[in-house]
Amino acid sequence: MYQFQFDVIAHYFGVLTSGIGYTLMITVVSFVSATVIGLIVSQLRLSRIPPLVWLTSVYIDIFRCTPALVQIVWIYYVLPILFKFSLSALTAGILALSLNNGAFLAEIYRAGIQSIDPGQRDAARVLGLRRRETFLLIVLPQAVRRVLPAITSTAISLLKDSSLVSVLAVGELMYQGQTVSSQSFRPLEVLTFVAVVYFILTYPLSLLNTHLERRYRVADR
Repeated sequence: MYQFQFDVIAHYFGVLTSGIGYTLMITVVSFVSATVIGLIVSQLRLSRIPPLVWLTSVYIDIFRCTPALVQIVWIYYVLPILFKFSLSALTAGILALSLNNGAFLAEIYRAGIQSIDPGQRDAARVLGLRRRETFLLIVLPQAVRRVLPAITSTAISLLKDSSLVSVLAVGELMYQGQTVSSQSFRPLEVLTFVAVVYFILTYPLSLLNTHLERRYRVADR
């Protein structure tokens, strides 16, 4: 029978935990970028300009219907060949995750914006508010509030998907786990530890997501 030896975790603890900083940095930067992308794309898709609606629809369909891992590898290896420039592995990973999650967030924001009663826009226009002011002060705050649980779920998925950047040898948590596994020949113990760390990082977001769902479900009644 297999004998677990978790003392290997103590021996490589510093190496394993060194990847947590990279994991959190990739998650935060990608999520902020994806939020900006999602807001811009959702507005372009709701516009009445057919070329912009078509382009944003194509972008959303491509990034929602292809695996994030393929997108990461393609952006790192293929994009520099097509456009004659170089990308670091970290930059390519963040760019891919930002574009991937931006596509999902664009649809989330679009759904939230469309759920706001059009009468509120008409009332704001009567009060003399400009279109931009109406969107920023009235529509967007309500839309974001309604889709906060979905946004939190996207953040959870993004934190877990940050492990995909390990294929580019970026020193985040999963990559460090794979490195230690190959050095120690104890992959079961090491990957179990990595899984526990991911759980510790994502569980608070899961609790926040549950809280937001309950709070705004009650508030909207």
